[in-house]
Amino acid sequence: MPIFFKKGASYVECFMKVSGSQSLPVVMYHYVNEFAGSITVSPVRFKEHCRVLAEKGWRGVGLDEAEAFLLAGEPLPAKSLLITFDDGYCDNYCFALPALHAYGHRGAVFAVSQRLEPGGAPRARLEELLSGTADIPLAVRRPVEETPQGFSSRQDVFLNHAEARLMQEQGVLTLASHTRGHYGVYVGPEYGGFFQPGPRLRTFYRTESPPVWGMPEFAVKPGLLHRAFLPNPDLQARIAALVPQEDTAAAVFFAQERNVAELSALVASFRDKLGRYETDEEQRERMWREIGGGKAELESILGRPVRSLCWPWGRYGKEAFSLARDAGFQVFFTTAEGANPPGRPEAVGRFKGKDKSGSWLAWRAWIYSRPLLGKLYAQVRI
Repeated sequence: MPIFFKKGASYVECFMKVSGSQSLPVVMYHYVNEFAGSITVSPVRFKEHCRVLAEKGWRGVGLDEAEAFLLAGEPLPAKSLLITFDDGYCDNYCFALPALHAYGHRGAVFAVSQRLEPGGAPRARLEELLSGTADIPLAVRRPVEETPQGFSSRQDVFLNHAEARLMQEQGVLTLASHTRGHYGVYVGPEYGGFFQPGPRLRTFYRTESPPVWGMPEFAVKPGLLHRAFLPNPDLQARIAALVPQEDTAAAVFFAQERNVAELSALVASFRDKLGRYETDEEQRERMWREIGGGKAELESILGRPVRSLCWPWGRYGKEAFSLARDAGFQVFFTTAEGANPPGRPEAVGRFKGKDKSGSWLAWRAWIYSRPLLGKLYAQVRI
């Protein structure tokens, strides 16, 4: 019997012995603000996460250190992890950066380049953020508001260019790519209703072209995994002429049954002419706008090369991966949980940061710092 299976050894100790080389745990956050949600961690909780990690000996490494480990196997100190934020919200600057700085952590923001706001000055001065005296705008703290029609609508505030560059200069959070627009695509002619004003609490379940009120509500899925279904422009023009495109007027239109019946008859008249699928060339051009275009935009904003890409929704196909390689990306982050041993940059696993205790986070980091244990734990959770 091998020595690591000696009598009295726990299963965890056995896994630690078998696991061999180091694994880099990567935690995935999105929002750090005061509006509760499934992908939101409150500023108070996030600061607790940073404090507990530091107290337990963990250190959030920089993206450059993580890339060196994942690409070339450059060793990292024990209890290293990578703290990441998806999308590029301003609350990452206002709330996450000061907490990371206070406890000696670094991390990465995967930004959607098209959503970064051009121009302007930082909404809060860095020294005020770090001292805890900054007046954070309400829109950053609670990015949801009521529309005139009485619907809850998310109005996210993204980093502006000045804030992005300031974060980079400060050295705590480094920006990398989350594509140009984080767009989905329609995937077929099937639909379950019509686009109309209503609640909107998700930011990125949308296509490159905003929907026309009254258009069939085709299913939307990740754009770097699927071929796009392109709605018939003649149908779109006919619907736009029938249905008011101003939100309040559109809501009034849909409140009348006879209007909905007329719209339904118009869409039915197109039957098998609702649209078409994009060609191979169109698909490559669209994906290149997202992948290569996002990289070029972000590099122009930051003034430096960007070599890490985080896939929107963690989903991509062979064509997208090939284009990303052509664009010059070298490290690829997903939303799948799993271990990250050295020299494995093609599909970096991440676990979700939740609004739970700092001890919970440190325990998850410990699991994913062991290659075999992290792999097995991810499989069990699936």
